[in-house]
Amino acid sequence: MALSEENILRYSRQILLREVGGRGQERLLAGGVRLGASGGAGLTAAAYLAAGGTAVVADARPLMPGAEGFLVPAEQEGEPAADVLARALPEFNPDALAARGTGLLAEVPATWDGEGPWVALGGEGPRGVAVFRAPGGCGGCFEATVAELGPPPGGVLGVGLGALGALVLQRLLLGLGPSLGACGWEAPGVLTERTVRRCGRCG
Repeated sequence: MALSEENILRYSRQILLREVGGRGQERLLAGGVRLGASGGAGLTAAAYLAAGGTAVVADARPLMPGAEGFLVPAEQEGEPAADVLARALPEFNPDALAARGTGLLAEVPATWDGEGPWVALGGEGPRGVAVFRAPGGCGGCFEATVAELGPPPGGVLGVGLGALGALVLQRLLLGLGPSLGACGWEAPGVLTERTVRRCGRCG
């Protein structure tokens, strides 16, 4: 998909990044993600992905308390995420509307399917954790790592985790970084590495 003049203006700051450029922005616009989330972390990720031009399609789970933020006013808590995003995204970024791509970004617990990329947002003690898998990464190792996590944190830590999850998914769509990995997000904004658990086949 060739960039239009409007695309170049809208995404000029991303296009100027060496790791993105025009070709990378085309990949972000061609990519898409299903959102399996109803909390602040997942909806923050959705906002960042949509702003970058990646299509976001949510499921019907109701929005949890604390989900308000960039896209969701507090009075919409309890409504299906799909309905809320369908109303919010046209004004936020119309490029993020069309259903396309096979990505999945979800808050733990979740069911993982499709080719990927996959990004899981979860919690582990006092920190948030993002686990990721590109289409070539081992699904068994990914799921073994995610199985150790609880739901993602709320509040500021959850917002930071959502922003991190969006960045990780964008890098996967751009073909950057490893095909499997995990990282932690701790207050006050400290990024840490987390070991990926190996499945029986890879262990």
